[in-house]
Amino acid sequence: LAVLLANFLVLSFSYRWAARLMVRIYGHGELELRRSLLTRVLHPNGVTSRRSPGELLQITTSDSYRVAGVSWSVVQQGASAAAILVSSAALLAISVPLGVGVLVASLLILVGMHAASKPIEARGAREQASASAASDVATDLVAGLRIIRGIRAQPQATRRYLDASAEAKIGAIASNRGIQRYLAVSGIASGAFLALLAFSAAALASLGQITLGELVAVVGLGQYLQGSLAHVGTFASNWLHKRASAVRIVAVLAEDHAVPIEDTHTGGAELVDAVRASSAAPAAFVWRAPDGRVIDVAPGSLVGIRPSTPAAARELASTLAFRTAIEDSELTVAGLDARTIGPDAYRRLVFAPPHDATVFSATLEENLLVEAGAEPGSESRSSASSSDLESAAERAALTEVSALGWDRQLGERGRRLSGGQRQRVLLARAFASNAHVLVLDEPASALNPATEARVAESLRAHPVTTLLITRSPLLLAACDRVVEVEAGSPGISRRGDAGAGGSDAADAQDVTTTTSADEELTRR
Repeated sequence: LAVLLANFLVLSFSYRWAARLMVRIYGHGELELRRSLLTRVLHPNGVTSRRSPGELLQITTSDSYRVAGVSWSVVQQGASAAAILVSSAALLAISVPLGVGVLVASLLILVGMHAASKPIEARGAREQASASAASDVATDLVAGLRIIRGIRAQPQATRRYLDASAEAKIGAIASNRGIQRYLAVSGIASGAFLALLAFSAAALASLGQITLGELVAVVGLGQYLQGSLAHVGTFASNWLHKRASAVRIVAVLAEDHAVPIEDTHTGGAELVDAVRASSAAPAAFVWRAPDGRVIDVAPGSLVGIRPSTPAAARELASTLAFRTAIEDSELTVAGLDARTIGPDAYRRLVFAPPHDATVFSATLEENLLVEAGAEPGSESRSSASSSDLESAAERAALTEVSALGWDRQLGERGRRLSGGQRQRVLLARAFASNAHVLVLDEPASALNPATEARVAESLRAHPVTTLLITRSPLLLAACDRVVEVEAGSPGISRRGDAGAGGSDAADAQDVTTTTSADEELTRR
């Protein structure tokens, strides 16, 4: 009795200890997968594709959870295989035909169920795709809820989401039905085999080839094998479902960088730190366009760039922000080549947010401190930094929001604010940054003329080197110089002498363009 009790305690303790260890391994694997995915998506060198937030959320959560289960599957399937081998060895000791029969049956069940599991992977991929599509639609609806209400499109938006949700439901039901049918067949196959095993053992006992005690042992081993054989039948479906998720994860992790990884240099941070430590003054900025022209921006000046189309503005902003691949010496800041210092270090000197930058689900203070280099509520946020934030809010014409309190929550993606207020929060973030150069892409497109005029004055008075990509006459009129990006041109060209390459011709043309902007503003 004491031996049985000790055996029970050892088995119980071993199971609980192993289960606890497996949960830790499972959780660690899932955490590392999610961390790897987030690191790849948020890499300074960017990504080439434009996956939707819903798809990335699905891959980072659901797919990483499935793939992390590989560790659990390996242990479970290894235990099932070990149980079958040990039981087969015991049966071989009792009767060679019975032991060989168990091994052959296990292989037949494994091969047969693998053939039956092939449709499961396709159904799993369709289920994941439909779930991602439904998540995308939900994200779009929540992001555009204010607009949907404004145009009274709630019925159409609801119908769109219901359609996407119905597709996801159909995909999930089809996938789960296939899995349940597969499991049912696996259970039937293992049960039929065990019945055959018991019948064969009884026949051998009746013929006197095995003893009655051995018959009891065979029946006991058969009952023990039932779970393992049923689990063998699930091997294929288990791996195929995880493989579909693994393919999606690998597609994200193996995606090419928008900026080639060879353009990232570890020594760039030290060079940038040296520049920042030596001077807090505005930095010179030079853009050598692909057509050979040079935009040389003097420290502290405000230069406007008028793009031919909104698409050209987005492309130019990506180039100046080093979010796309560039040539050697195409971008130079404070005398440092962007490719020499790499995109991460470059963005420590140049603040160039995308046009559709995000207002975070946080307070107004936290949203402005994203680029200010201080933690909210920390001692580093002294009275001086408080005055800096207040000055940034005033320059961005955001005082009616800051007056409600710096600790006021702005809601998810700033949904408690109007479109113009969200844009002014982004502009205040730029004013509050400690960058040496600002590159702003249509920073006042959602503002009314009066507010836009105030922003233009603030940009004019801001002491930081600023490149303003805009088609707004109000903003262009405030610039020291204005250049244009012509449609179909890979670089820039200015009105007048298209072949002017010297600085005098460039300065003369800049004046002409600025005057034209003033005249257009006067006509308006």
